[in-house]
Amino acid sequence: MIRLSRRQRANIARATLFVCALAVIGESLWAQQPPRADSARAVVDTSGPKPELQPPISPRRAFLYSLLLPGYAQSVLGRGKAGTLQVAFEAVALVMIRQSAADVREAKRNAVDSIPVSFVDANGQPLVRYERTSFPVSLVRQRRAHLEDWIAVLMANHLFAAADAYVAALLWDLPTEVSLRAGPRSTELALRVYW
Repeated sequence: MIRLSRRQRANIARATLFVCALAVIGESLWAQQPPRADSARAVVDTSGPKPELQPPISPRRAFLYSLLLPGYAQSVLGRGKAGTLQVAFEAVALVMIRQSAADVREAKRNAVDSIPVSFVDANGQPLVRYERTSFPVSLVRQRRAHLEDWIAVLMANHLFAAADAYVAALLWDLPTEVSLRAGPRSTELALRVYW
């Protein structure tokens, strides 16, 4: 069981609040933008892909943009929800990297620390005796492994966002074939098939 200090719980609560606010603000800002002229034609287009309609950015550029800043190419391509989700995941990973780095520093500091265990000797004379703390070297290794895990998660988020942006740019003008709609009492999965 992992015990978190008050500071760690506060940091996690702040990160969660930041991610929720980012998701709400990002979605509302995206909804307020007027549609572009070229994207309005693509929404009306239901007969299939048209080569004359070009995506706002090329697949290669979309890949590079989202590799550097996850969610950016998704916002350019009109996929605001996917971009917001990737930015939120990025924020959580960065907060956890910061927290894990602080844990590593604390473990290193406590590994060489000592505490007073006695203030008198066997004869009752005042003598302060120090002993090393009970933090083993394995604690430093464990916390360093946690930090490396979160760095790997951050890199995976960048790669996933880049791959998602690349595919979204390639399939930008295709009509939606599968949709998911939520009704008041049920959720529907619709599949459009052309004969």
